[in-house]
Amino acid sequence: MKQVEAHLLLGDCREELKKLKDNSVDLIFTSPPYADSRKNTYGGVRPEKYVGWFLPISTELLRVLKPTGTFVLNIKEKVAHVSRGSNGSNGRVGG
Repeated sequence: MKQVEAHLLLGDCREELKKLKDNSVDLIFTSPPYADSRKNTYGGVRPEKYVGWFLPISTELLRVLKPTGTFVLNIKEKVAHVSRGSNGSNGRVGG
């Protein structure tokens, strides 16, 4: 039976990715800071600047990901002027 080995990295991905060899990662699962959210924690990134902010990171992610690797990107869409709830309304006003 093949043994599975897992390594979790904690830190700023812009620094941690530099330490990894090309084509060395089987799975990348990331949930980058949401645009314009959590400013006190992450500094916040304006929505219109988000793609430009993320592209250099994605270049490094692609560099370290094996050709047979899997990449999962979790980005929550921004909901404005409506709060989400568990009432099944999906955040829609009026139903």
